[in-house]
Amino acid sequence: MSSINYATPISPTVLVYLSEHQSNEISVLSENERTPKPVDQNEESDQDEGINDELQIAYEEQIISAKSINNTMPIENTTNSKKDSHFHPLLENDIKDVFSKVSTNFLAGFSYESATEDSSSSMLTFHFYTDYIEIETACQWQICHKKPLICQILVHNETYLDQNVIIKHIYQTCECHPENANKVPFIERLIRDYFERVHITMETLRLSRAAFEPDLRLKYFLELVSDKSKRTQYEELLLTTNDQSLLDELLDYEILDTNTTMAKKLGLLKLPRSNFSNKNPHYDLNVKNLPNLNYGYLVQFCKYFEYRMRNLNSLCVMCGKRTLDLVDQKQISKPTICDDYTCFSDAMDSKFRDDPLPPSIFSIEIADFLLLLVYAAIHSNRYELILDPYPKLINPYNTSTTLLDQHGNQKQNIHELRNIIDQIMTMGSITQYEAVKISLRSMIELKHPWGFSFFHWLMGTNRYHFSLIPETYQIKSINTQYQYFIKHEDIVKHVNFKKLRAEKGSIFAFHGSPQENWHSILRSGLQIGKGGYLINGAAYGAGIYASPSFIFSTSYTRVSRLHDPSTQFHSDVYPSTEIPPLKQRGWHCIALCEIINSPDAYKKHTKDIWTIQDPNLICTRFIFFFSRGTNTSNLRVDAEPEASSIRALIHTLNNIAC
Repeated sequence: MSSINYATPISPTVLVYLSEHQSNEISVLSENERTPKPVDQNEESDQDEGINDELQIAYEEQIISAKSINNTMPIENTTNSKKDSHFHPLLENDIKDVFSKVSTNFLAGFSYESATEDSSSSMLTFHFYTDYIEIETACQWQICHKKPLICQILVHNETYLDQNVIIKHIYQTCECHPENANKVPFIERLIRDYFERVHITMETLRLSRAAFEPDLRLKYFLELVSDKSKRTQYEELLLTTNDQSLLDELLDYEILDTNTTMAKKLGLLKLPRSNFSNKNPHYDLNVKNLPNLNYGYLVQFCKYFEYRMRNLNSLCVMCGKRTLDLVDQKQISKPTICDDYTCFSDAMDSKFRDDPLPPSIFSIEIADFLLLLVYAAIHSNRYELILDPYPKLINPYNTSTTLLDQHGNQKQNIHELRNIIDQIMTMGSITQYEAVKISLRSMIELKHPWGFSFFHWLMGTNRYHFSLIPETYQIKSINTQYQYFIKHEDIVKHVNFKKLRAEKGSIFAFHGSPQENWHSILRSGLQIGKGGYLINGAAYGAGIYASPSFIFSTSYTRVSRLHDPSTQFHSDVYPSTEIPPLKQRGWHCIALCEIINSPDAYKKHTKDIWTIQDPNLICTRFIFFFSRGTNTSNLRVDAEPEASSIRALIHTLNNIAC
């Protein structure tokens, strides 16, 4: 067995040998076959990039020591012409078609070798490009967009799909996420779903591949015709003329004239229709919506996986359905779940099982506080103003019907909403719930029949991605363990804000507001008072009020004592730090925000009171929750050393809080 090299591009003009593999067969792609996205070697470090600076250094070292390849060098066809007699013919053909039928803009390399643990099986190794993935998206899915993704599967040489395909390794060799070593758990889940949920039989594969082979197509058609007299007639018609159009007509006739099972088999022999009108084909795990099987199971997998990888944030992570209308060209800022209640329920329960999903989907770790905030808004006397967005509860058993929304009787609605939220709160905690005997959905529905519909709406409308800051990186001068980093707000605003920050720089300030206001803030962003109504007054006119002083901002975070039962839980036997969040409801909320450093962006009325006139010039970076009387921090962030420290913290958290 000879040693071969796997190559991947580092820049548009340089190909670099990254590693060596032992295998029988390899496809190495040249610059003529693929034009990768260029990597800017002079790109400056940015606190939002989410990629370690050390990675760029590693690439530069590789380029210096690498052996370059002439771009005009033809690719040698390394396909072994000698047939492997121990391979099933369908497996052999599937392997060969990978080289010619999969896009070289996606497949960087492919090889197979005898499995070390089982000589009757083979290890198939795919190398997939990832440089088309946006940096923000790559960070969310914890994958490096500068290194190929390697997928290794084990197949039996002779029985092939009659036995389960085994996923051996899905990994990258990169420095971007050292805490995860080489693992890419969220991408591995997509691959695992395909191989475990898509069940293709050998007969299905054989008939599908025969559609492009006239002789085999005719042979299998005649075998499937059970009526001997008709089979004889068809043989006389077809064997002499080999007329494929006539065969198509006979196939259509037999499909209409036979039982469902046989009709499905005959349908596999039909040539796939060319749908030129559909320039954006959609693939998901429904067998009917998968890429066609005419070029084999492995090619089908590659095409499906390419579609998923190029649409990571616009497809449901559970079932692969589109979650965005293609007419709507807005950029999706984080992984999404479709409206199907089963997908939502399974996704929520995956938090409590060994079934990883990208954490930015729901920010499940902040679910308790999202409930606390909407609880305060619903119970507020000002609910008509601040309960925005208004709850829309869909019937989970008939999703075409609505249980409750803003168009109903407001007094009846608020009474029902208060009943629902009060019952859910009795759980004590959503994030600490362990679904050992009963699922989260079932538990919430036991509390109230509409409870899970309410929770589905609450989590689905959350536009932020929260990450609990690890204790090592928490701001020690703020005395609370509930410190959250906000990774994403609005993707368009985020991009524009970065451009302005690069030109003008930025400063930091706190924003305090009553608990009941934060439900709206965390969905609509910080806004100047709606309809001219300012929640905390307007001593210096309309605007978003902020302060560089933490303790000054706390004066704006009053909590209504009417719905604050937290005092009854305070005792020496049951310290407040051990009370489940939903039991201790009197929480204060303060955000630490980044503001464009420009005279047009903000006004300093006093050393502690600033106003911002344009909501697009302020971004929320952190949010802190603390109970009454537990925080007296005198932290100020208007000095450059503190601002620099915050910028460094943001840069660090961007690398670990995806």
